[in-house]
Formats: sequence, structure tokens, C-alpha cells
Amino acid sequence: MPLAIAIGVIVALLGFLLFAIAHEKGPSAPDVAIGYERAWDELNFGLLWDLSGPELREGLRRDQFIAAKRQAYANEAHGRVAERIEVDTFVEGSASALVVTRVTGEGTSVRNDVLLERLANGWTVVGYSLRPASAADGHL
Repeated sequence: MPLAIAIGVIVALLGFLLFAIAHEKGPSAPDVAIGYERAWDELNFGLLWDLSGPELREGLRRDQFIAAKRQAYANEAHGRVAERIEVDTFVEGSASALVVTRVTGEGTSVRNDVLLERLANGWTVVGYSLRPASAADGHL
């Protein structure tokens, strides 16, 4: 009888674990956008690849992408340059989101549009651009 109880408890725990995993939503769109900005700030090209959709991978495999970016940014300062990275605003739909980030450092501040798409495994960055200067102090 004790073996049957132990098996029942194990099955119940496994069921709960599978339920919890299936209902885990993962990071929010703003969290992914902040992670993307931090990856750029730190020149972490592996993380950029992981957070990017095919639209931003330039048709390259992960190793090729990292090598190309390392070469392109070889003369750039490494490490954290931004003093602050924050979300200005965001709009989220069921399948896509636009997050406007503000990156502040060295006495300047820039805003970026980070376009994300929701996939089965969470949010993926599919578009990234500097927000036009005319929109720098406005809203979406």
C-alpha cells in the first residue's frame, strides 16, 4: 500500500509540474525589449541572436551572426555604456507588441522602437529602429 501512495504522489506532482510549465507565459514583451537593449549595450551577440527573429538575423546561422557582429563592432567599447535602459511606453496585442525604449548614457538619451512577435515559446524581436527625432518627446 505505501508504494501505491508514493506512486500516486509522484504522478500528482508530475501532473502539477506539467500544468505549471504549460501555463508559464515567460517574460513580457517589455522585459524582452529591455533584454534586447541590454544585449546591444553589452555587445552580447549570442543573446541578440537568441532574442531575434529571422528578420533580424541577416540570413546567418548563429555562429556566423556572432562572428560577423564581432568583426563589425571590433573597435567599439565593450561593457556597459548605458546608464539607464527603460520602457517609455508599449502597446501589446495578442500576437505583436511595440515597445518604445529609452536608453540614457553619456549625457544623451535615445528612444528606440522594438517590434515583437509572440511565438509559441514567447516574445521574439522582429524589428528594431531608432525612433525619429520628431517623435523623441512625443508619445506613440
